[in-house]
Amino acid sequence: MDALDFLLVRYRQIHDGPLVDGLLEGLSDAQARGRPHPGVNTIPWLLWHAARVEDVGVSRFVADRPQVLPDWTARLGVSRRDVGTGMTAAEVDELSLTIDLAALRGYWTAVAEGTLGVVESLRGRDLESPVPEDRVRSVCAAEDVVDPRAAWLVDFWAAGRSRAWLLVQVALLHPYAHYFDARVTRGLWGFPSP
Repeated sequence: MDALDFLLVRYRQIHDGPLVDGLLEGLSDAQARGRPHPGVNTIPWLLWHAARVEDVGVSRFVADRPQVLPDWTARLGVSRRDVGTGMTAAEVDELSLTIDLAALRGYWTAVAEGTLGVVESLRGRDLESPVPEDRVRSVCAAEDVVDPRAAWLVDFWAAGRSRAWLLVQVALLHPYAHYFDARVTRGLWGFPSP
């Protein structure tokens, strides 16, 4: 088993079906879109944010391909192009109330399919080469990827990270972290984890 196959073992578990689908199962629309406790993010925001970070990180930084988002903006009902880091509580609430949940699931799937395509294209290529800092900064500025209130994120991504590091961070570690955040949100509503 090579490193990419190893990554895909865990990647498919979080991106294919039951884990993510079960997060909203049984919740009313108000629960699905709301906060059970102040300071806890909503499940739709967590899924949207994780997908946005993966879309940008894999599409633009690892593979230097177009993002998946432009094909989904109208369907999602969200005009934001950034990844959501730095949003205020009111902005999170607004996005959570207006986002189309079926389109969100579709966007999540489309991003995952894009990532799987990128992973296949990386076989036999140098994964340790750094993603050029100027490309990261240029993409972030030109595509409004990072809200100015979260400028630290540009520096984080542009710190000479390798393609391998970015792929594991944005496609595996980051989504898993927010998946477990979403399980906490679901649990605070009194529902068991999926």
